[in-house]
Amino acid sequence: MKELKEKILKEGMVIEKGEILKVDSFMDHQVDVGLMDRVADDIIDHLREVSLYDKIDKIVTIETSGIVVGTLMALKMDLPMVFARKKIPITLIEPLYSRKIVSPTKMNEVEIIISSRYLSPSDDVYIVDDFLATGATSLALMEIMATSGAKVVGMGAIIENSFLPGRDLLSEKYPDLDLYSSVRISNMDETGLIEFI
Repeated sequence: MKELKEKILKEGMVIEKGEILKVDSFMDHQVDVGLMDRVADDIIDHLREVSLYDKIDKIVTIETSGIVVGTLMALKMDLPMVFARKKIPITLIEPLYSRKIVSPTKMNEVEIIISSRYLSPSDDVYIVDDFLATGATSLALMEIMATSGAKVVGMGAIIENSFLPGRDLLSEKYPDLDLYSSVRISNMDETGLIEFI
């Protein structure tokens, strides 16, 4: 997606030895809602191209950065959106599906949870997230879906760091999974270099 690439080059910042892209000026803290709306359209266009659009009945994401695009997709597709939480509020009293992951940006272990009320074996879900990098979050979400019995129709990311193992891990474990990213980065380094596939 050309517009997203241009925004990354203009406002993105490479940190943490060239492995993390800071995009908080338009995606992860302050949000360029118009751009995220067009990202949602881009992912939906892909779903139509691969004949998955009509096979989805729920959008699933994780807080917080996936919520904007997940919400916009759900709105456009007239579907409910469920997001995995990173903290358990006292209002979640029903059984929960959960997995522990190490957050690549917070460098700590977090437990992601989804209420059993909002996932069932009758659900055909599409997972969308802000980044695909190491694959840890995506694999955890896939495991939660498997535990709930929900079928994952596909998975989308706004930005993919293709030089990290996320895509390979997901493709190895789920070879039939449709995996799409609006932008794929092939290389980044500490000098600020960002190259795209």
